[in-house]
Amino acid sequence: MSQIQPTPESADAPVDRPEPDPTPWIGVDLDGTLAKFQSWRGIGHVGKPIPDMMERVRRWRSEGIKVKIFTARAQYEDYLPPIRKWLKKQKLEDMEITNELDPYVLEIWDDRAIQVISNTGQIYRHPSVTARPKAPLLEEAFPHENRPTLSFM
Repeated sequence: MSQIQPTPESADAPVDRPEPDPTPWIGVDLDGTLAKFQSWRGIGHVGKPIPDMMERVRRWRSEGIKVKIFTARAQYEDYLPPIRKWLKKQKLEDMEITNELDPYVLEIWDDRAIQVISNTGQIYRHPSVTARPKAPLLEEAFPHENRPTLSFM
């Protein structure tokens, strides 16, 4: 069992928590990645499935890869029933829903994530990138540093 440190709202004793399943897994965000998302329409609404991502998830699962729905919605118990209903309609009702990472995650697929090169703090970009992060980029904040100039900036 791992232990979670107490918070100001909790008692002084750490809370025991079961060890995570050691099966490697891929996390897939729901809104904007697996399901279409334009704006928040309440907890009961999950958008239409995104065909390319649905195909990818089904292929991974058919290859025996564990896939979890990785969504911020999972922090609220009341938000889970509409997700479960949507998954059942997509014939994916056995997928786990979480908002927690563990040491066994292989990768996260998310429309809002910016990939960082391990152990460098540098963002990973290549010519196929079409969108820019909304947060200021380090190379824009510190232009005097010796950084490569990228054609799409």
